[in-house]
Amino acid sequence: MPHYTHWTSDEVWWLVQAWQETNKEVESSGGEKKSEEFNKLVHEHFVKLAGGSSPRSVIAIARRMEILRESYEFIVSFQGNERENGWFVLPTNDQRTLMKTGGGKHLRPIEERVFFALDKLFPEAESESEDSDGDKFETAIKKRAAKKVTRKSKVPSSKSSTSALEEETGELLSPQKETGVKDKRRRVNKSPSVGVADILDHQSQVLAGFLEKRADERTHELDQSRKEREVDQKFWAAETAKDRALLRDLFTQD
Repeated sequence: MPHYTHWTSDEVWWLVQAWQETNKEVESSGGEKKSEEFNKLVHEHFVKLAGGSSPRSVIAIARRMEILRESYEFIVSFQGNERENGWFVLPTNDQRTLMKTGGGKHLRPIEERVFFALDKLFPEAESESEDSDGDKFETAIKKRAAKKVTRKSKVPSSKSSTSALEEETGELLSPQKETGVKDKRRRVNKSPSVGVADILDHQSQVLAGFLEKRADERTHELDQSRKEREVDQKFWAAETAKDRALLRDLFTQD
């Protein structure tokens, strides 16, 4: 049985559209859906957009939605409050390197149209990004970013790099499409307002905020887990004390 690991550009786009349609349905009904029910609805819309059949399961849909959400949040953190276009002028290899450094291996580069569609799905991300503060980690992240992404590591041409679509599908772009991508990237790179040094400096700061947020979340989870363990220990200590007292009473009566 074949394994469907790579998501095509069309499949990702259908998934985002299905996500949007499901959100509209839930909002119009005035109620809320459990995550399992919501994912099933998204899957139904996705299958319709795919032509009536798809090898993607509900679990695969839910997993890809989570990857899209976290990838989107990473890009928002990178771009900052001004929502600059610095991210999308980077080659896909550099995007992948930054995501691996700051977010993990599960993050994936996404197309610009997908990003803006997700931007409408998650309006709260903009307000959350205003509270990010990476002062504590800025120095460490700058060192890591300098090692990971430099002028030398930047791919000189599209011949030796892969696009987000190529990575998802495992297929090479046709010469006509490749030329279009090169022309578009060339036009964007001519902008004097965006430089490699500025991008690296900016991403160092916003990645620090992103990592600090993740660290705070992990710290909160560990603290919560510790408190739960303490409650459990107190509970069982009390139960053990009751059992011992009961045993003493039984032996005393004998």
